[in-house]
Amino acid sequence: MNVDEDLAIAETVLDGECLNDVEDLIFRQCWQGRCSYEEIAKLSKYDDEYIKSVAAKLWKQLSDAFEEKVKKNNLQSVFKRYLRRNQVNLHHHQVIEVNLTGKTLSRANLTGAKLFTNLGVDSCQRDSHKSILPDNNTNSSEEIIQSEEEDNQQTHSNSQEKIYLWNDLHFYYEEQIKIAEALDRANIFFFPNAKARLTTPEGRQNQEPNFLIFHQGKWGILELSHPNKAKAEDRDRLFETHGIRIIHYCDCNRCNEEPDRIVQEFLDILGQE
Repeated sequence: MNVDEDLAIAETVLDGECLNDVEDLIFRQCWQGRCSYEEIAKLSKYDDEYIKSVAAKLWKQLSDAFEEKVKKNNLQSVFKRYLRRNQVNLHHHQVIEVNLTGKTLSRANLTGAKLFTNLGVDSCQRDSHKSILPDNNTNSSEEIIQSEEEDNQQTHSNSQEKIYLWNDLHFYYEEQIKIAEALDRANIFFFPNAKARLTTPEGRQNQEPNFLIFHQGKWGILELSHPNKAKAEDRDRLFETHGIRIIHYCDCNRCNEEPDRIVQEFLDILGQE
């Protein structure tokens, strides 16, 4: 958990009411361990007495919402206990799918279920949907399975989309994580599954390469040849017209056995460009 996720939960249990700038500042600073109101006041245009009064009101509201005493020095422990009680697993790239209109999370029926949610900083502006998955789908590599339901409880497709998480980044299959780890070990600057907006013959569209890599002043794209993914030659030509001339495909089956070698091969090709 991080401060943005806990802040989003706080705003959710406060019936979607966003914290104002002063409350946001107090929450973030106390969550990070800076519990002196005098120190917090120095970061704002207000004096410490005003900061103290706003904080007292905020702690009271959170205490009522969480049904336990919330203080400036116990924020993280309160949120951890709250999540354990409700069996809520969070990630800021997924969608919250329980109708929380006029309710707090503590009143939702979450017994035996995991809730995957998008709790970003802009939580007050997001819509709520519905999806609860059984608690028997846990995965050691933090696999998230998201299924969208129709009104008649039928999904849009028979298969469930799997999203794998690594260091708060999302991947579509585990082999991508192997490459990400190898790039990390090599201290390479890279963007995984980064959507690019560019002009195509059909108009402006989004395109998403597996890895957009910048190394020694040069840009390149590393793609994994996955059995479920066809080679995007038309898309590659579009990237080439925008100056990214190195687009290298590697066999997905190699990723588990020699990811570091794959990365080095790509860097060698990029260096020769």
